[in-house]
Order: sequence, then structure tokens, then C-alpha cells
Amino acid sequence: MPSLSARRAPVLVLALLAVLASLLAAPSAGAVDRDDTAAESAAEGAEDAPVEVSSPEAEQALDIAEDALEGEGDEDVDATLALRELALRLDELEGADRVTAERIFARPTSPSDDDTYGPFPVSRICSPVVCVHYVKAGPEAATDAWAAKTLATTTSVHNRYVAAGYKAPKPDGTRGGDARTDIYIANIGDRGLYGYCTTDERKPFRAPYDRYAYCVVDNNYAEAGFAANTPDENLQVTVAHEYFHAVQYAYDFAEDAWFLEATAAWIEDEVYDSVDDNRQYLAASPLRRPRLSMDRFNPNNGYHYGVWIFFRRLSERFPGTQGGLPTIVRDMWRRADGSGPARRNQYSWQAVSSVLKARGTSAQREFSTFSAANRRPRKTYSEGAAYRAAPLAGRARVSRGLVRREVRLNHLSSATYRLTPVAALRAPRWKVRVKLDLASASRGSRAVITTFFKNGTQKVQVVRPGARGNAQRAVPFSRSTVSFVEVTLVNASGRFRCWRGTAYSCQGRSRDDGQRQSLTARAFR
Repeated sequence: MPSLSARRAPVLVLALLAVLASLLAAPSAGAVDRDDTAAESAAEGAEDAPVEVSSPEAEQALDIAEDALEGEGDEDVDATLALRELALRLDELEGADRVTAERIFARPTSPSDDDTYGPFPVSRICSPVVCVHYVKAGPEAATDAWAAKTLATTTSVHNRYVAAGYKAPKPDGTRGGDARTDIYIANIGDRGLYGYCTTDERKPFRAPYDRYAYCVVDNNYAEAGFAANTPDENLQVTVAHEYFHAVQYAYDFAEDAWFLEATAAWIEDEVYDSVDDNRQYLAASPLRRPRLSMDRFNPNNGYHYGVWIFFRRLSERFPGTQGGLPTIVRDMWRRADGSGPARRNQYSWQAVSSVLKARGTSAQREFSTFSAANRRPRKTYSEGAAYRAAPLAGRARVSRGLVRREVRLNHLSSATYRLTPVAALRAPRWKVRVKLDLASASRGSRAVITTFFKNGTQKVQVVRPGARGNAQRAVPFSRSTVSFVEVTLVNASGRFRCWRGTAYSCQGRSRDDGQRQSLTARAFR
């Protein structure tokens, strides 16, 4: 197992080691006057006292967390993940920076929290599994009715997750009054925040990697920015999403950020299917941007949220359920479990791959068919009529002449080309021969050929290239029966050199980025 610092380096805040080295090499603040010969004599042979400074990475994590909680900054950073990254860097903060961070992690019942309840009496209502804290006066005030609704919603979500076989959030001892998970109601909607979960558990960061969590939700969801849904609906999807983070932290607090957010966005729609709030994320998702690596955590565009559509595809392909929720994502989190003596502690894509293998398929095949299926979402997804199809990388009208297309693909990305028969190819015996020049299958190369017939049906072929990356297929191409053929070139590689400080799976660098993939096509009979 790699060193702890290498294996668990946060992915949001990467800085040059040279900067860190220069900061750590800063001279002592207690410099001597060169004219003070007595001081010079006393200091002879003595080493400068080290200056304790926060690491640049930790300072940046602190800045991002402050911006996220204030609803500021250029990055679309979820407050939960910003706080997670800050917690991972907490021990690298010194002096005033450390004081600021501790204030950020304070609960609203603390006078130091930005959303402090202040002098107003705190009310607390509990179910057997969660407690809700709120005040009835002051800027953070909530009504008794809203607090009761928050308690009922959170308790229902908790029970759904536990009934589905997920772990309950880790108990927090006596924080908040007892070991039950705590939900705090505060006026965070005025800063554009739906809610967040974080931890104030302080222990050395080593295995086991579980942490307890507490959550904060808005006091009414009445601000104009929440108008797309009703206040009740906003509360429902916020609790479903954020409370799932509390569940995730009971498995592995430091799991890959894209996996944390994609599965939390996925489960919103599983618990509250009629709200459909997570559709907003599809504008930046594999459905709309298939050329991007699917496992990148990207705070600039929120792409990781849109990756929920991959888990929707898998949960519809493998529809086994427990407690009314699909088991496939739960099983992935069990593989990723970094808590307890029997922890498997697989990283995100490892867990995905292991679970798919146990179901008789492979991550490469499922990613390939997912990529091609996104060209026809109406037929692929139960709610696909509301989704836009993935864009084409190119088109070509094909006759007897040779057509060639080429692309370079990074890991977990794809590009689809449409081949359309020219008008002259009406005889029933016309076919198109597609030749593929890819990287070898061991590097994740695949292709999917989808024939779209005029009767509305499709035929899908998954092509696994040979050892040299070559393959060819001939498919029907008569203009009288075929509308077009689409060839999806895929880099489904999940091979990484891990713990390199990137924003991808296992913070690694893909072994197979930049693959050259090409196809040629020619009609024949």
C-alpha cells in the first residue's frame, strides 16, 4: 500500500512542490542585526528556528471552502466536497488559518459558526435515528412545521438507505446530544446553498477511513433561486443527496470525488423519482460531452454530477433491488469500503469493475454500450424521452469510395460517427465494410456498430479488436432498408498509475490516454 500522504492527497487543491519547498525554507522571523556583535556571537552555530506555515494546498482548500460556503468564487464547487477537501488538509494549516478552518467546521450551535444560532434558544426534535436542531427566532429561524417536515424527510431517507442494505451514517458519540446523526436548519439559501454535510471528527488520518457526519439544510427554500421546484421537493432531493454523503462517509471519507458526487446525484432520483432535479446536471455529462473522461472531478463545470446517468444506465441494465433501491451501486460502495477490519478499500473504478465482473460482464463492455446507447436515449432509458442524445463526432455519406475518420481518445471517453448510404445504394444486397484500427483490447479499445433500420429497429454489435487493435465488420447498408449506421469508437480503459495527484480515479494518470482510433468504410455488394 502506498504512503498515506500519496494515497490520500486531495484532488481539488494541487500545487507545485517547489512552492511548498520555498515556503518551508523561509528564513526565521527572528533575524539578528549584523551590527549586534553580541547577538552574532550568541547565534554562532545555532540553526534558525523553523517557521510554521500552512501548506499552499491547505491554504487553497481553505479559500475554496470559504467561497463555497459564501456562494462565491468562479468554481462550481459543492460545499460538501469543498469541506471534505479542507478536512483532508486540516493538519497542514497553522495559526490563523487553522482557527479559521475550525470555525468553518463548527456547528450552528457554536457561537463561532457563520450560521450560528446566537443567543436564541435551540430546539431539538428527534426520531429513533436522526435529530433536527433549529431556532425559532433570529436570522436562522425556522418554523416548528418545517423542522417536523425536515425530521420526517430525513428519517424516511435514512430508513430507505438502511432497508436497501447501505450502512447507516457513523454514530458521532455525544455530539449534538447523542450518537444519532444531526441535521441543522439554517438560512443558507440566501447564499445559494441547498445543503451540505461535513465532519468535525478529529483523528489521525489513517485506516480505517470512515468518518461521522452532520448536515445543514435550508430553513425554507423560499429564495428565488429555488423556484424550479417546490420547497418540499427541494428539501427532499437535498436530503436524499446530502444524507447519502453521510452514508458514503461511513464507508470511505476520502473516496474519489467524482464517485461520491455521481452516486449521490443518482440516488436523488431513485428516492424521489417524480422530482427529477438531477436532470439539470445532464447539460454537462457523458450524454452531452462524450469526449471527456467520465471519471474526472471537474469543479469548473460540475461534470461529475452529470455522471449519475452512467449509474442510471447500470441500474436499469441490472435491475435487482433491495428495499426498493437498486443493489448495483450499493455493492460498489461495499467494494469501496475503507472502514473496519474487513475493508476491501477499492478505489472508485476498481469497485465499479469488480461489481460488473461479478454480474457476468465487464466495465469495458458496459462503458462501451453506454456510450453507444446515449445516441438513442429514448430507447435506452426509462425516462429517456426527456434526455438529449449525445452529439456526433462526425458524419459521412458512403458509397464505393473509401471514407476514413480518425480521433484521439482519452480513457473512459468515446466518439460516434454516422455513415449514411448514398441514394444509389438501393439494391437489397448492399453492405458497408467497416475496418477498425484501434489500440489493443488490453488497453480498453472497443467499438460499437449500431445499424438503424427504417422500420425503427436497431442492431447493436460490440467489437473487441484483436491483439494489434484491428477488426472489421460488414453490416447491411441498403438505402431501401437502412437509414444509417453509427460507429462508436471507445477508449474504455480503466488502467491507472495511482496516487499521482490528479482529479481522476485513484488520483491517478491513465496508462492509455491519447489513443489513436480510426475507421474506414466502403460500400460493397
